[in-house]
Parts: sequence; C-alpha cells; structure tokens
Amino acid sequence: MVVAFLAWGMWGAGSSLGFNSATGLDINFSVTLLFLLLTSLTVLGYVLFRKTLIPIIASAIIGISFLAWYGFSWLNLLGVAIMLLLNLESYRRVGQELFDRIKISSSHFLRHGLYPVVIGIFILASFALYQSTLAKDLEKTDRLPSQTQEFFRQIIDKFLTPQLDMATPKQRQSAVNEVASQAYQQLNTWFKPYFQYAPPLLAFALFLILLGLSWFFVWLAMAVGMFLFWILKKTKVVRVEVKEVKVESLVV
Repeated sequence: MVVAFLAWGMWGAGSSLGFNSATGLDINFSVTLLFLLLTSLTVLGYVLFRKTLIPIIASAIIGISFLAWYGFSWLNLLGVAIMLLLNLESYRRVGQELFDRIKISSSHFLRHGLYPVVIGIFILASFALYQSTLAKDLEKTDRLPSQTQEFFRQIIDKFLTPQLDMATPKQRQSAVNEVASQAYQQLNTWFKPYFQYAPPLLAFALFLILLGLSWFFVWLAMAVGMFLFWILKKTKVVRVEVKEVKVESLVV
C-alpha cells in the first residue's frame, strides 16, 4: 500500500513538471522526496521479503501507476517491462549481498539494489518526456525556444562587453542584442531540418542527464533507506542476529 501511494503521488506530481533553460527540468522537492522514499522502500522490501514474487508485484504497482498517468501505449508497456527486468536484477543483487557477506551492512545492500531500481524509473521518465506536449510542440516548431536567444545574450555580454570599453552602455547593449539575434537566427537555420527528431533526442538527452546524476540520487536514497532500516531495528520490527555457520574446508 505504501509503495502504491508513493508511486501514484510521484508520477502524478511528475506529470506537471516544467522545463527551463538552465537545468532542462524543474524538479520540485515533493517529487524528489517521493522518489527517494519509493526507491529506498522498494529495495528494503527486497531485503525483508525474499520471494521472487515481490519484485514482480512492486514493478506492477509502479508500472500501473505510470500507465494510469501517462497512458497505455506500446512504448510505455516496453518501459514497464524494462523496469521489471531491472527490479528483478535489483532483487538478485540484494540477495547476493545478504548471503555472500558474514556481516549485514545496510549501506552495501542498499547501494547495490538501488541502482537498477533508479535506472528503471529514469527510463520511464524519459519515455514520458518523449510523449510529452513539450516534445510534440518542439517537433512542430521551426525555431529554438526563446530562452536560447536570452542564453546567447548573457554569454555574448560577458565576452563582448570588455571589448567595448569606449562605447556607451546603450551602444554596448545594442551590439550584444545584434550579435545574439544573428547567432539565434543562424542556429535556427542550421537546426530547422532536425526539429522533427526533437522528441527522441530530448528524451535521450534527459536520460543521459539523469544517468549522470544517478550516483547522487542513489546516495540520497541510501541515506533515506539506512535511516528507515535503523528505525525498523530500533522498533524491533527486524532484528540482526549472530549465528554460527559451518563451512567446508579442504584438507590435504
């Protein structure tokens, strides 16, 4: 139930995210918090409940919530299938960490289990962007967003202003605007034939950005998961016991 609530809230809040010229994506605090809680609780579930059905159920809950918000399509179903495979890999990694170590370390099994879960959600987010209104509008347009011209204006202002010390502020501003406008028009001319490929390129670019930041999100989710695991131990929901294990040794 908790996973279902978090998944529904995360995809619902994510459907209203906007984009900006600086980072490309406006990620608000509520989405990030729901994402961290969802991923950490999912992996903790793989730790506490060692049944193969668990990752299938978790993937189904997250996937159905995604499909409910973003629609049933072959692309979205493919994304959910990929996420299922990644969750099964996460379950396998967690099991390997639990059984191959003589001392239980929450940081180890969380780190190894979180990466596939995080990547699976990033893939779904990229597929959602591919089908978004922003991508469709960019596909139909014949020019780059107006923020691009403003970005050029800021860059050119930094480089051109020192070269125009003798000019008045009005003359400097006019020169900066003229150069930025020409650069903006030239870029539109170059990129106009490729705007039709904007949706897949935009989705792929988002996935690469998120993939590059995955280590950061994994470490944040690790911190959340370690805190939740600590609470479970303090409230005696789970216990860590020391047991003697017999092992075979080869004697010559």
